[in-house]
Amino acid sequence: MPVSPIRFVTLNVSDLDRSVDFYTRLLDLTPVPAPEQDGPRQAWLSAGPTVLRLSEVPGGRASAWIGDDLQRGFRHIGLKVVDLDARVERLHAEGVRFHLEPLDAAGGVRIAFFYDPDGVLLEFIQGDLQYDEVWDEELVTAERAQPVPAAPRFDHVAVTVDELQDTLGFYRSALGFGVAGRLFQPQDPRGFEITYLHAAGTVLEVFTYGAEKQDPPWRPDADLLGFRGIGVTEEDPDAVADRLAEAGAKRDAANPCLLVDRDGLPVLVEGVQ
Repeated sequence: MPVSPIRFVTLNVSDLDRSVDFYTRLLDLTPVPAPEQDGPRQAWLSAGPTVLRLSEVPGGRASAWIGDDLQRGFRHIGLKVVDLDARVERLHAEGVRFHLEPLDAAGGVRIAFFYDPDGVLLEFIQGDLQYDEVWDEELVTAERAQPVPAAPRFDHVAVTVDELQDTLGFYRSALGFGVAGRLFQPQDPRGFEITYLHAAGTVLEVFTYGAEKQDPPWRPDADLLGFRGIGVTEEDPDAVADRLAEAGAKRDAANPCLLVDRDGLPVLVEGVQ
């Protein structure tokens, strides 16, 4: 099975200049050329293996995303860093809103959560994750061998799903992801577990709960702000889109290469440019 890593993440922003300033000046992401096209203003920013694609939607509406991980679908974007506390101090000095202050978390990593100007939840992670249950030693070894540069590096998109085995089967069969391992959160009364799906240095961090989940927030409306999907680039995008559909994803009516998985996570398949 060919592996299709997360090559880009798309975000709708209300003020492109403000968002570019946030991601470049405060997070040190690097602008890269975006293709000229009709439609909204865009900026592409490199975060290591993955590009953040920002599209401006002036007057855009807030999405139905809420800060409760029992809501299925997209939860946050994770960035690996080497200097978490210094970076947090810098964000505090700029008045950035935080969801969770720095702490030493399960798995032996240090984390902090904060919001971008349009309310997208972002995470800093420092350190090598120590899994409670390793499923694939080679994936874990490859993960720990990846250097963490001075600038934040894309690590993962986190999602909450309803049925773990369905999600594992979908991303394994459709995009070639492998499972590195799992973390358990026995102190959480909701029955919280995390499973890590890997593809060429990019990760889906999959949240599962024993508690009842809420409907996913993603909608196809083009004027909604915030997270809009993950993307893969392929030599034959139609074939990969067909494979996603055969695995159970729903095609967007306006774009047959935009598919939404059963938990409301959109995947856009593009040709290699």
